Amino acid sequence: MTMQTGRTAVKASALLAAIALSGGAFAAGSATDTYNFEGKADGTALDAAALTGLTGNGTIKADAFSYAGAVGKPVSGTSVNVLEIAGTVTYTNATEFTNADKASQVDFMFRVEPTDELEAPTGDDVQVALAVGETNAAGTQASIELWCKVGNTAQWLPLKTVDTGAWVRASIVLDYDAKLCRVALDGDPVKVAGAVTNAWYAFAGGAAGTDHVKSITMVGSTRLDDLVVSHTAVDSYSAPGSSATVAAASSGVNVTYDYMNKYGVSKSQVEADQTVGAGMKVSEKYVAGLDPYSDTKFELKTMTPTDATHAKVTFPGNNASGYTVTVSENSDGSSPLSTVTTGFGNEGTTAAGETINSATVTLPADKAKLYINVKATK
Repeated sequence: MTMQTGRTAVKASALLAAIALSGGAFAAGSATDTYNFEGKADGTALDAAALTGLTGNGTIKADAFSYAGAVGKPVSGTSVNVLEIAGTVTYTNATEFTNADKASQVDFMFRVEPTDELEAPTGDDVQVALAVGETNAAGTQASIELWCKVGNTAQWLPLKTVDTGAWVRASIVLDYDAKLCRVALDGDPVKVAGAVTNAWYAFAGGAAGTDHVKSITMVGSTRLDDLVVSHTAVDSYSAPGSSATVAAASSGVNVTYDYMNKYGVSKSQVEADQTVGAGMKVSEKYVAGLDPYSDTKFELKTMTPTDATHAKVTFPGNNASGYTVTVSENSDGSSPLSTVTTGFGNEGTTAAGETINSATVTLPADKAKLYINVKATK
């Protein structure tokens, strides 16, 4: 998928889609456009299919396929028809969108077709691109690649290797203020070396004034289904309205897709409850409200004495019951003089959406030195 303000020269057999961005003055309108190609006869030319907003070299094909992605397809229901692209198909706004949204999400299913060459998009107006890379010698696998900026250089960045012939869900969130995008394949946020931070990738181009998707040009020889274009401040790769989670088997903690998406944690890393940063497993970092890739084991926000024998400690966390706070004369928290495992209060959230919790601990008045230890547990 290429996100751009103009045309680009990319091999037709390799490019999944080209997305044009615009900062034009659009009036407020519907937040989402959806195309699932159902209810059309097999072989219907796109131009005769009466799909407002879609034009070009495409044909509706009967092609029922199954998809076992944990968060489902962008559009619910059984897939019977798909759009077969043989050349160029363009989407333009079927509805009007406000240019104050500053965020968009594009979701779609695509079939991985064998390709033999992937050329770099040309022009400074190309924002990001998603494409199928060169197929392996056996013709059995190909890489999904993102056109983005790594350092100061725009380049193709391999994200994931998939089987040819497979159907894959692609989800891309675009943040126009920061000129960054996030990518999920099959609902799984993708983090690879070259990400700006966590699962964020820099726009390859620097066109000013872009704040939402205006049009999408899909180029190549492939099949596509369930195209959804949302012009809202979306922040999740789960299905619209879903609160999907993934269970960390060893701890039983249910980690949200929002958290996985924010930090670029994969489903397999959560299920295995890996330690991707230092000191704590993914589920423990999630409970503590910390970046799983950081070396931070705990982050104390504030500690305020409430009277001579009590102090209030405030800290981030996604689950207040997942903390133990101890007061001890020992720095390692051993032989605690007092312990708090319940009674945590939710202090609300910060501007960045971080959950803040607090607890009040007892401080024995007869001790000259005390340590307050906070551990994220579940």
